[in-house]
Amino acid sequence: MLRKIFLKQIKEQTKSLSVLILIVAIFLFYYTQFIGDIKRDGIKPMPPRFKYNTVDETIRGVTLEDHIEYAYNTMKADYNSGDTLRIKGINMLYEKINEEQRKFLEEAIKEMEDISFQTIDEYYEFIYRVDKALGGNTVYSNENNFSSIIRSRYYDEEIEIYNAILKEDKITNAYGRLFADYIGIAISFFTVFVTAFTLTKDKRYNCNELIYTTSVPSYKYVLGKYLGDITITILILFLVTGHVTWLFHRFSKLTGDTISYGGFFKYSIVWIIPTIMFVTSLSYVIQLVFNNGIVSIIAQFFYWLYSMKNLLPQGIQPTKYFIRFNTIIPHSEFQPFVKGISLNRILFTIFSLVLLFLAIKLWDRKRGEMSNGFKIREKDIL
Repeated sequence: MLRKIFLKQIKEQTKSLSVLILIVAIFLFYYTQFIGDIKRDGIKPMPPRFKYNTVDETIRGVTLEDHIEYAYNTMKADYNSGDTLRIKGINMLYEKINEEQRKFLEEAIKEMEDISFQTIDEYYEFIYRVDKALGGNTVYSNENNFSSIIRSRYYDEEIEIYNAILKEDKITNAYGRLFADYIGIAISFFTVFVTAFTLTKDKRYNCNELIYTTSVPSYKYVLGKYLGDITITILILFLVTGHVTWLFHRFSKLTGDTISYGGFFKYSIVWIIPTIMFVTSLSYVIQLVFNNGIVSIIAQFFYWLYSMKNLLPQGIQPTKYFIRFNTIIPHSEFQPFVKGISLNRILFTIFSLVLLFLAIKLWDRKRGEMSNGFKIREKDIL
């Protein structure tokens, strides 16, 4: 019977609008936030064509003069080398340019020597033509130009950090922590839409009599629903995790740098699954107490806002139900946080099981009250 309830719950959820919302929300958050950050900052620092050597570079902002200087010197370097740095998804690589593109660079360099840009918009209009002529997605595009200047200033520091991450974490473990941070934010909030009505929606279909008076034990009914809800959510999580692992596999093929194929899955399992379990258990308890799934959504929204506060976990954080770790660092620098995060995950796994037990008891109590009510009415009728 447990198996039947479990499979039926999965079947119902796959047809529900709430699961569609969860899928769209997670993938949207994944592409715009996690992948968006990687596209902007890059994974492996690439040696820039032009490096700044100013003494005050750490405190100076990026000015129009910086843009002009960077573009001019980079174009000259690209013209001389015959290739240009291109951004493809999460990868950056130098690609050969053809003779027509090289000729365009020669003319653009001469044009730039004769132009006096008065505004940043004039510069962007010029550099847009350069990017388009070279095939697009180069360091000259408006969205990449600023980041490229910053990267060129700090290349030596960034390549040192990258090499440490490569040695200690094989890249994917470090990025697995960032992935778990971003996806944990999305899944901790949107999972509640999948689970908030699981035990109350049957009222809308007038199924109370059938459910409350059935011979199926309460623990089997609630546990079957619970396992169905967390399974469908974990499958969506693993779908995203598999996709990002594939992207980093392509990165590894291009760069030759090794990755750990289990890195993203490890942090998905250890960091995110306890969150899914906790959100589901808490949703069950709240909806049974108030007989309303909306209350669960509202309550968990405020809890979600509260848990967003700290970007890096200090200590165990026993009241924050998902982990914030919005930074890429080698494992040696991450090590001081391991104990606190591990204890937090163990704690919330226990919390989720306690809440699940409470939900079973609440369901059993409501079921008993409803069943007695049916018996009384039956006697009255007779």
